[in-house]
Amino acid sequence: MRVFSTLAMAVALATVATGTASAQSKEPLRLPFAYIFSGPYIEYGERAWNLGLIPAVEEINKAGGVRGRPLEFYKVDVRYPDTAQWISEFRRLCNDPKVPLVYGVGATKSTLAIYEDTNKCGVPVFNPSSGGSWPHKDFGEWTFRYQPTAGKVYPSMIAKVHEVLGVSRFAISHTQDDEYAVNNNKVLKNVLSGLGLKVVSNTSFRGKETNFASQVAAIRAAKPDVMVLTHQAGDAGTFLLQLRDRGVDAQVVSDTITSNVDFWKLSKGHAKGAIGYALYAADDPRPKVQNWVKMWREKTGKMDASPDNIVTAYYDATHIVAHVLSTAKDLSRESIRDAFLQVKNYETISGTVSWNAVGDVDRPSAVLIQIGEGGLTHNWPKKGS
Repeated sequence: MRVFSTLAMAVALATVATGTASAQSKEPLRLPFAYIFSGPYIEYGERAWNLGLIPAVEEINKAGGVRGRPLEFYKVDVRYPDTAQWISEFRRLCNDPKVPLVYGVGATKSTLAIYEDTNKCGVPVFNPSSGGSWPHKDFGEWTFRYQPTAGKVYPSMIAKVHEVLGVSRFAISHTQDDEYAVNNNKVLKNVLSGLGLKVVSNTSFRGKETNFASQVAAIRAAKPDVMVLTHQAGDAGTFLLQLRDRGVDAQVVSDTITSNVDFWKLSKGHAKGAIGYALYAADDPRPKVQNWVKMWREKTGKMDASPDNIVTAYYDATHIVAHVLSTAKDLSRESIRDAFLQVKNYETISGTVSWNAVGDVDRPSAVLIQIGEGGLTHNWPKKGS
């Protein structure tokens, strides 16, 4: 029995070694990674590339790659918040028959900008960081997303905030020139109205503004119990800092930006206590979560912090890309789209995920979080609350 076991183990190890060597000896499968690599949000792109995508690719290739080939990505600049140059760049990718999938993209604004071209050329677009409520009736049969969205989460989250905290007076704010914020704000207003909760202040501003004196004054005068911030993370952090500096101490609620490191940093820690939803909570005891947090900490040296939603999305989603490409009938665009629709109960950091239709991913339940010391995310509400 021992001889057989030893022989079987040797054969298994040889098979793994051969598979890995075979993958490394074949021509790489090179795909575009379209994300923000210039302009005011370039740091997002570099973080997603270096701390999300690259670690996942290393793991995938160590395990044998995709279809026996090492997986590689090359950078394509989405140029957010500009859309004209991005549309031109996307059309070039669409017209290249060697591009089976466009992965990355980033902001909801960038995805909406290419909506019509995506439909025309028929290429799967996988955007793991777009979290805006989708304004069209369909996803054009080609667009796939990964973030939890306001339409699916706000109804239960706002109801839970009202129930657990006993609050009913809401101040809401959004960014006027950001499709993600505009569309999520519409969802929020409908949810608050449906729950019979009062909006005592409704303010807005343009992205990258720095002086919020008038908005802060309006919110302070309204004396809300809760402030719901619908902005990009940096804008929300800067806004929250000014709100706190001027004496507004209402509970903060937001969406996936709650766990974003820029929200924490630019609020100078005032984001502590904020409630939102995310892909995961850092105190989730599942080994898949804790292994990811441990790996990220070792790479960054930030032993008292945790990876935020953006980095986690691209680490998680890169593994999904490899799974889809490996299980597709072939590497045609149609087969890759169909392979997304075969993803059922696939285990990720964000729990089990499925695509039952083109568009947003399905999860069994939303992950509600609250920001703690140092920006760490915790499941909310705590058991017993």
